[in-house]
Amino acid sequence: MQFNKDELIIYTVLIGSNEGLNNQPFIKHSKYRHVCLTDNKNLKSKEWEIIIVDPIFPKDSNRSQRYYKLKPQNIFQNYNFSLYLDNNILLKVKTEDLVEGILKNIKIEGNEPLFFIPYHSYRENLISEFEVCSRYDLDNQFKLYEQLDHYIRTNKEILKERAYWGGIILRNHNNKRIMSHSEIWFYHLCRYSRRDQLSLLYASYQAGI
Repeated sequence: MQFNKDELIIYTVLIGSNEGLNNQPFIKHSKYRHVCLTDNKNLKSKEWEIIIVDPIFPKDSNRSQRYYKLKPQNIFQNYNFSLYLDNNILLKVKTEDLVEGILKNIKIEGNEPLFFIPYHSYRENLISEFEVCSRYDLDNQFKLYEQLDHYIRTNKEILKERAYWGGIILRNHNNKRIMSHSEIWFYHLCRYSRRDQLSLLYASYQAGI
C-alpha cells in the first residue's frame, strides 16, 4: 500500500520539555510532511516543521503531550493517515521505507479502521506492564492499583494479552471507530494512569477495534 504526500502526516510531540528534537537525517529524503507539535517557542529544527500548540492542561505536561499523541484528528483534519513517532526514535531509513515495511502485504478497505502499533519488546502480557510501572514507581500507586482493579473486575482477560509499545502508531485517524478509540483512550489517561500503554488494549475493546 502506498500513500501520496497529501494523505499521510508524520508527527511527534514535545510538551513541557526543554529537550531538543532527535536529529533525523533521513527526513530530508522523504516526500512526506514531518511536524513537531510543541509549546516550546524556542525550539528549532532543520528537519522538522515546528508548530506551536497550547498545553491542554497547563500544569500537566504529560497528559497534554498525550492529548496530541492520541488525538491527531484534532490537528490534522486534512490528512487521512498519520504516523506518530516518539522523539527518542531514530529513523535509519526513509519514512517511506518504514511505512512500506509496516503495511507490506496489507490491503485496506475504505471504511476499515487502521491501527498499527508494535508489540512491547520484552513484556509477555499487559499485567506485567502494570507490575513494572508499580515496581519502579512510574506513576501514582493508587491510580495504578485502581486501574488494575477496575480492569480485573470488568475485562480481566485483556491482562493476559501481549502488551504493546506506544512509540510508533500508524492509523487512519479520521476513521469514526479510530476516533472513538482515541477519545476513550484519552479518557482512561485522564481517569487512571498517564501511562498510555496500560489503557490501549482496554480502550480498543471498548471501541470495537
